[in-house]
Amino acid sequence: MLDRIEGGQSATVSPEPSKTCARCKETLPESSFHRLGKERGRRATCADCRNEVRRPHKETPEHRLARKLRNEYQLTIAQYMAIAEAQRGVCAICEKPPATGTRLYVDHCHATGVVRALLCNNCNLNVGVYEAQHRAFEAYLAAYGDGNPLLKN
Repeated sequence: MLDRIEGGQSATVSPEPSKTCARCKETLPESSFHRLGKERGRRATCADCRNEVRRPHKETPEHRLARKLRNEYQLTIAQYMAIAEAQRGVCAICEKPPATGTRLYVDHCHATGVVRALLCNNCNLNVGVYEAQHRAFEAYLAAYGDGNPLLKN
């Protein structure tokens, strides 16, 4: 414990608890170790050692795409490429290629998970909005499709 003099009064301050890293064997403040959870304490390795071990495992863009296709849509890269080839590399709606540096997105039914086609970003976003709001759009067009009734003479 440390004694500190503040305004003529002494105060007792406890140092931060320390812990020894299982990997580098350095004794560091406990705050240098990631938490495991509220009741479970902290990791056995310090944050620097944990980050160092994880760095070599960085995903390539191809690996990230393969993981996303598999986890979210149950598709393989080969299946994605076959769909893209069948669509001639263009969006299934607007028939334009994706913007430079991007890819076609997997359009799927959010209720069933069924994959429909590959879309450009713009069409994919619009299909999502349409699915969520199509009844409201139809009601709006039914009411205002011929113009605002308040503006008719």
